[in-house]
Amino acid sequence: MGDASDLNVTEPDRRLDARRNRDAVIAAAIRILATDPEASMRRIAEESGVARITVYRHFPTREHLIQVLIDLVVEEERAVVATAITPDATAAAVFNRLGPGIIRVGERYRFLDNRPDRGAEAPLRRPDANEPLLIWLTEAAGRGELRTDLPPEWMYAMIHGLGRAANEEVLVGRRTADEAGRLLSRTLTHAFVARRDG
Repeated sequence: MGDASDLNVTEPDRRLDARRNRDAVIAAAIRILATDPEASMRRIAEESGVARITVYRHFPTREHLIQVLIDLVVEEERAVVATAITPDATAAAVFNRLGPGIIRVGERYRFLDNRPDRGAEAPLRRPDANEPLLIWLTEAAGRGELRTDLPPEWMYAMIHGLGRAANEEVLVGRRTADEAGRLLSRTLTHAFVARRDG
């Protein structure tokens, strides 16, 4: 027969505890992998304060945990886009916000670029129709704010490629994060914003 205290734990409480445990493991992984990209699941479990059996219930393998972190990068990049795009912002203003935002996300998850299996990473997936950045690029081009000789899907892919290259410059120490953010913004603006004659 179970512990009497278990009878007082509701299902929402269990879900909340599970979420807290999962978040604690993710936070520990981000903190530890930032300085030791090859840290073991055992070390991450120990420093998360979560029982190892619980850690493996959420993340059966190290690869599973890394994939969750990659998914978080996508979520945070979308949040950067959502913050950058406001109804009254010009295309140049959007790119001025995007550059530093992309670098901030790259800095937070820079350990993902150091992992041994990075070479096997899949190429950039084709964005779906609901991708916020692609929607904005399409609409801004339609309004004449962006160049119309470059397809929005191409601009989307180039922004990702330039963002990765800019983060690489920070990673190897050739640029500070602030410099890279400013230069990335300037590059995107010069590359994609429509030029006004006269």
